[in-house]
Amino acid sequence: MEEHSTAVDVPVEKAKQTIHQYGLGLLFAANIFGAGSVYILTQAGVSFGFGLLWVLPLALGVGLTMHEMSARLAAKDEPLMDYIRDVIGPTAAKPFALGIAFIMQFWSVANYALAGAALVFLTPLSNVYVGIILMAALGISLVELRVYSRIEGVIATLVLAIFASYLVIVANLQPSLGGVAMGFVPTISGDLNYLTMIIALMGTTVYYPNFFIQTSMQHEKDWTNVSRYRKDHTVGLAAVVALSATVVIAAAMAVPDGTLTLTAPAEPLIDMIGPWVLGVFVLAVGAASFTSATGTLFAAGFMVPQSYELTTQFGDMHFRRTVHFLIGLSVVLAIPILAFTEFTPVRLALLMPAVNGVVGLPITALALFAAIKRYFEPSRLEQAIFFAAVVAMFLTSLVTAESLVRSIAGLL
Repeated sequence: MEEHSTAVDVPVEKAKQTIHQYGLGLLFAANIFGAGSVYILTQAGVSFGFGLLWVLPLALGVGLTMHEMSARLAAKDEPLMDYIRDVIGPTAAKPFALGIAFIMQFWSVANYALAGAALVFLTPLSNVYVGIILMAALGISLVELRVYSRIEGVIATLVLAIFASYLVIVANLQPSLGGVAMGFVPTISGDLNYLTMIIALMGTTVYYPNFFIQTSMQHEKDWTNVSRYRKDHTVGLAAVVALSATVVIAAAMAVPDGTLTLTAPAEPLIDMIGPWVLGVFVLAVGAASFTSATGTLFAAGFMVPQSYELTTQFGDMHFRRTVHFLIGLSVVLAIPILAFTEFTPVRLALLMPAVNGVVGLPITALALFAAIKRYFEPSRLEQAIFFAAVVAMFLTSLVTAESLVRSIAGLL
């Protein structure tokens, strides 16, 4: 009996070690791959076929560059918000953190809305508002697990399940390998929609709340070697880019032109694969939306207390109060937005990532670059690479801001 117990414990212990090494990276992947990403990637496949697949490795390179700066701060145990507070002063740091946290939770507004819509589709529930409230309550329950390793395990499991779902869908489509390979060959076009979609794809991979999380996690990970963080976030970002490619490929092969709805990306697949694909797709979208909505707010759980000069650990009282409040605020905002405007959960999913990123992304990128220059002595080549990534983030935000204004004006 003892030998059997030991044999069972070995794979369990290996699984725990694997999640400890790569779970934070999978949390980053979960935060990135939310509701907006699914439909932005679908739109890319619908509009340009396989033609924009080459942007994904480029986005991966920019994301890894940004996380390289973040990982160095994490290994030194220098939370990014602590650096910002030191530069702008504690008086300015508080409204700054509160403002960024407020903007950040708009991502959760969209993701909880879509998660609620997915729950209604998959269950006997008929009221999307009830679905949103239930998914938000589930998010609060997840945070109340308190112990990071438990939450990391739950999110890692969900991310791997989402990844498996999309791989099953694409495998059943049997795409042309030659056509997919050609999609990874960069092409240049002066078409504004083409250029805008490139920027949108970049923005779906480089996600600034993850930098506030990563730089605040040494207490949980106890890693002082930057290579541990580097290995972790590389796996997470590579996973989300591979997942993104599967969505683009599936959309390019099966989704016709038209307005995106909750089930539109999967409806053409019913005749090609089978009726089961609709449920799998909506389940994957719902899970992705839930993990992204909740995990994103972990950044605010660190940022806000840190701006008040409080030493915060994952799951402590200050962390949980902040995250709980923002989850509640997401529900309070999502329901009237859906009730009194032309927004649908999918339209929110397409718009709110821009609201979240247009301000927070360039500010965070600039702060990371400045912090690296203060605490480290990067070589000229490293500085040039880091600076190029920061410029790319500013360009992303500028193009996104223009598109954002047009979209809001048309839907209010």
